[in-house]
Amino acid sequence: MKPLEIKGMAIGAGVPKTITSLMAPNVHGALEAAQEAIAAGVDCLEWRGDFCANKHDFDSMVHDARQLAASLPHNPLLFTFRSESQGGQCTLPVEEYVALNRVLIEDEFIDMVDIETWIGDKAVLDLVECAHAHGVAAVVSYHNFRGTPSVEWMVSLLTHMVDLGADIPKIATMATCPRDALNVLAATDEVARLHTERPLLTMAMGPMGSLTRVAGEMFGSALTFVAVQKASAPGQVDVAQAKRMMGDIHATLA
Repeated sequence: MKPLEIKGMAIGAGVPKTITSLMAPNVHGALEAAQEAIAAGVDCLEWRGDFCANKHDFDSMVHDARQLAASLPHNPLLFTFRSESQGGQCTLPVEEYVALNRVLIEDEFIDMVDIETWIGDKAVLDLVECAHAHGVAAVVSYHNFRGTPSVEWMVSLLTHMVDLGADIPKIATMATCPRDALNVLAATDEVARLHTERPLLTMAMGPMGSLTRVAGEMFGSALTFVAVQKASAPGQVDVAQAKRMMGDIHATLA
């Protein structure tokens, strides 16, 4: 795949890059969690806006984004407002969701933005175009905490995300059996072969899906969410363990 370079970090080259979520209610907690994650070896940080106490105050959120970005000169920062249907803490009306993401994109202090597919193709396209106009990478995402769709359905969705302009198409489904994990890997592999110009971010959540979080280099997923102290989703692997396992896989592929 063609790597996506952010702050000198090539996402999609070699061992998958690690990312962890900052879930503090205020910027001070997020700053502390970010430094702890970097010390633990995490590559990228996801700032979860749905946890922020000031989520409805756009000026305050922009101020916090600037503080976080200033503390992360070498680590890409992804902004995510995770809606309840996607496993998050709360849901904003589509208009407010779009407005919040737009103001943070236009300020140009975040490096990546997560755009959920449930808001509809038109809103996704508007935010993707805004992101590209301001040098921000667009992660277009879908989460299913009930189960794992068919390989064909996941391939179709990931391909549609590419058509919408996603720099990183993302899909996360719940694994209820080992075959669900295999299906996520199969869908990832197929889309990675079809769309070699984009890195992917895929995973099967839950204990049955943990394999997908460390086997990305073999199948085409370029990022993996890891736990530092607290996991943000079921089945996340501790950062040290994930790096060790992915390093071993990389060595066998070399």
